[in-house]
This record gives sequence, C-alpha cells and structure tokens, in this order.
Amino acid sequence: MTKLPALLALSICFPACASLPGAAQDSIALPHPLKMPAYSVQFVAGDPPRLRIERAGEPVFIVPLVATLDSDTQREHLSQIHAEHRQDAHGGFEISVTAASDVWKNRRFVWKLLPDHIEFQQFATGQGRLGRCYFLSSGVSNRWDNGSTPGHLWDTTVYADRYFSPSPNHANQFEFNIAMPQTLGFSYERYPSSEEDFRPERLTGLFAPPPLFLAFHMGHAWTGIGIGTEPGRYQFPALEYTGSRYAGASFYVDYMGYVAIDGEFASPALSIHFGTDPIETLTHYTQWLDRKGFSTKAVNSDVLWHHLPIFCGWAEQTVESVPNGIAPNTLSTQENYETWLAALEKRDLPIGTVVIDDKWQSRYGTFEIDQAKWPDLKAFVAAQHAKGRHVLLWVPLAHPEGLPSDLCVMAQGKCVVANVGAPEYEAYLRPRIRHLVDEVGIDGFKEDWVDAPAVPGLSLAGSAFGIEFVRRFQWILWSEAHKWKPDAMVETQTPNALFRESSDLIRLNDIWYATRDVPDILRTRAAIAHASGWSLVDTDNASSTTLRDWWSYMQAQPSIGIPALYFVTRTESTQESPSDGQWADLARIWKDYVQSLHRSSPSHPAGPQRGSQ
Repeated sequence: MTKLPALLALSICFPACASLPGAAQDSIALPHPLKMPAYSVQFVAGDPPRLRIERAGEPVFIVPLVATLDSDTQREHLSQIHAEHRQDAHGGFEISVTAASDVWKNRRFVWKLLPDHIEFQQFATGQGRLGRCYFLSSGVSNRWDNGSTPGHLWDTTVYADRYFSPSPNHANQFEFNIAMPQTLGFSYERYPSSEEDFRPERLTGLFAPPPLFLAFHMGHAWTGIGIGTEPGRYQFPALEYTGSRYAGASFYVDYMGYVAIDGEFASPALSIHFGTDPIETLTHYTQWLDRKGFSTKAVNSDVLWHHLPIFCGWAEQTVESVPNGIAPNTLSTQENYETWLAALEKRDLPIGTVVIDDKWQSRYGTFEIDQAKWPDLKAFVAAQHAKGRHVLLWVPLAHPEGLPSDLCVMAQGKCVVANVGAPEYEAYLRPRIRHLVDEVGIDGFKEDWVDAPAVPGLSLAGSAFGIEFVRRFQWILWSEAHKWKPDAMVETQTPNALFRESSDLIRLNDIWYATRDVPDILRTRAAIAHASGWSLVDTDNASSTTLRDWWSYMQAQPSIGIPALYFVTRTESTQESPSDGQWADLARIWKDYVQSLHRSSPSHPAGPQRGSQ
C-alpha cells in the first residue's frame, strides 16, 4: 500500500484557531506545497487561514479560506474558523471549513483542489433575505482603508499584473490594470452619468451577459476566476470585481433582497482555471460549466440560410437622419428598405437575410406593426422569400412602451420594464410573436437593448430576477418563434453558456466610431463566443468607422463569421462612400463565401428542436 504524505493524511487546525475561545490548541505546520500539474498551493496560517496559489513558483493570488454572505440588512462577520482536509480517490484534495456567523445559524465552506482546477463554494443555514454573496473576500476595501472588510487577510491579494475581461466595451479594451473594477453582467453604474463623464472603457453591455469570468496574467500564464450555478439560480445581475484596493480585491454577486432562504443555502460555485492565454483559460471554464450542469444545451440546427450574408438597415438609417437632426428610428420604413435593397441588388450582392431595425413597431413593448411605416409587412416578407431571402425583426428586451400597467414593473408610478416573470406577460407576448412568425411570415428576431433590473425593491414576479430576467424573456422569444418555424433564427448578444438554449447565433455587436484595427477586435469577440459554445456569429457592422477601416473589415468578415452590411451609401461618422470598385469586390467576396458554404455543406436540414427549460 502506498503511504500518503503527511500533508494529505492530517487534519488542519491553523494557529489562528488557538487564539479563539474553545479552539483546539495544537497546530500543524505544512512544510511543502501541494503540487498539481498546472499550479501549486501553500497553506498560510493566520486569522483567517489562507491559500497561496502559485504558477511556476510565483504567487498569483493569496485568498482566504472563508467568505462572507450578507443579508439584505446586515453584514456578516465570521469567527472560530476550523479546517480539515482529505485526499479523494482521484488525486484531488478537499478542504472543509466551518465558522461561526453573526447572521446565519451554521456556516461551512468547501474547497476542492483538483488536478486541473480549483473549486470553492460556501453554504449557510438560516432564515432571511440575501444581500451580497462574496467570493475570496469579506467585504469591499476602500482606496485608502479597509472599507467594509476586516482587513487584507480577509480579501484576495492579487500578484497578477493585469487581467482580461470577456465583456467588450467601446474602448475595445480587453485587458485592464488589476485596480480597475469590472461588472460582468448588468448594472446601471456601467453607464456614464453624463456626456462629460463619458469614458468608452466603461460603456459595456455589448455582450449581455458575458461569461462570468476574468483571466489574470502572471509571467507567461493566465489564471481564470469564474462562477456558475444551476440554471434558474442565476438570480443576481452580475459578477462584480472591485479591483485591487488597499485591503485587497473582492468578488461578489448581489441578490439585493430578491432571494429568501429558509434552511440551507448553497452559493454559486467559484472555479479557478489555468491556461496559456485568456481564450484557452475561458474554454476551460466553459467546459467546467458544462460538466457541472451550470449551462444549458443547444441542439443546433445546421440550416444553410443561417449562414448567408446579412443586410441590416440601421447604419443607413443613421447616415440619412443624424446629419439632418432626425431620429434614426423614424426611417425604418417599408419604402426605405425596399429602396436600399434595390440599390444592393444592382450591386449584385447575394444577401440572404434582411434585418429590419429600430423601429418597425408602433410601440416597442407590444410587438405591433406600425402600419404607417410598414403598410404591408407581410407582402414585403413574401417578396424577400421569393428572392431566396429571410427576414428578421429587431426587438428590444422587455421594453415597457405600450404595455398595460398590470404587465409592468412599476417604480415611482412609472412602468419601467415588462414584468417578464409574470405568467400574464408571457400569455400576452406569445400570441404576438406567433402572429409575426406564423401569419406575417417573419423568420426570426434580432434581440437588442439587453438589460435587467439591477436595483432592490422592485415588484418583480416569480424568480425572474437578475440574469434570470433576461433568460426568461429570451426563452419566450426563441421558443415561440421556433414553435411556428423550426428553422427560425434568433440572434442575440448573450454569449454566456446559460443562454445556449435560446440563441441560434451571437451578434458580435456594435463597432464604435473610434475603433481602428477592426478585424482584430472582432476576432477577439468571436473567440469569446466560440469559447462559450457558439460556432455561428454575425460579424455585425454598426457603427462603421472610416472607409479604410470599414473596407479592411469587410474583406476579413468571411474568415470571422457571417458577413454583414449595415449601410448603402456612406459611412456614418466620416460620411465616406465606397467606390464602385469596392462594391464590385465586395460582391465577389460574398459570392465566394456563399459558394464555399455549398461546397462544405451541400445539405443543411432544418434539424431537431432544442430542449425546453
């Protein structure tokens, strides 16, 4: 029989335990780090005990073994921390920790040190409504003092020099100094408070939500931190990273009082993954989500028309409206789209999908056609079908405009958002989606303006709070469209593995006016979507930058995803028009792309339906 090292065969009571009333008086020094193929860990005695996580002999993080769980009215404080450890049958290593709490009856924490990754989860027994749930921390430090934490031993010490975020922003910045905070999900604070306060690196939401994950750089390696839980329990708006401050860094989610417990609560699990670059590390995290059942599964239908080049009229709407002081959404008319498509037909562009953008509706929330702007949408769709094209409608998520008050979330006497979790709202919306798909002939939807309520105290129905709010709306939209057209296409901006069940492809989203080296930026966005489980991406094309940058991107699009065009006459910001030669070259590029689709996949059946929630 193989003799286990002393490190793995003993129970641990750190020196900190000896100073607590009633704690065991013995302590064990651990002379050697625990070495795994991708990382090593050392136990650091103290109050609280901590783990030192290393790559290639250098520390990346030092993290406490415990983290706090606040109620919606009270911050938690922990004491009497005791830890034990054991080796599992697969060479992994588990640490079980208990602590006394001034908020909850019982508290325990579980660490799993596995050959290729680390997991952490916390548990609480008691009654009450949840506030912030911290990971690797116990509060938020301020810039110059401990803030709400007991001190740096209770938070994450970050030795990494920078981190990668999979949440695109208008500065096209993916890597950040470790002091810079990050919101992975929904928060009103991610928007500038005024035009004067505008900073493009803070304008996020292009992926909404992105993966709940960050990758930290140290030396020649990347170490990722992400969270996951069972579908239905993503009842928080975002994973927040505070940035590294005076007393260290914090990670947390905020339930804002919307989730109540009566018994045992299991937090989302946190995982730490290792890779040689951010995308590889993100891929490991995604694979972990799938193994744990923290994602949803898509049965992707490989339909030819989903791959075909896209024309969306949004940029042409802005080109023709903004210089004249007109709202762009007033130009989403049947006459305009027929004129623009006729111009593109003369250029011999093989368009496969037409996206009718903002605003074909009479009111955003009702899904009713504006008859003044679109006098015969059904005939328009039929005409496109006759030319081998398909038509998508742009829709905002859960918009309240036009909804009766009993289908709304009310705040200060105003309808602020549709009450997505209410059965009455679903009963209202589904027949309207059916009408557009089954009777008008629409082939799917492009989802936009994706956001979720991120403030406490709203009268939200059911369990649709936080990320689950967005998931619920998207599922209604996707499932009803596919009920009436099995090969329908719903494109979204939600490259988070929770949303695979209700998304046929990911749109790479807007390109801000100041963007340069566009192909590289959009390749990174596509890599994030691919790593999260989407093989099909719409390259998008709004808002175009200079003519030179636009043209470099148009040539690169087929190597990135589905080619897309958003204007007919000129770029939005520089008002430059492509030459006849560029239009001819674009037609050739698109035709070559379409021919390559036929060569690689001569048959694209509609395929099976996806599973329900």
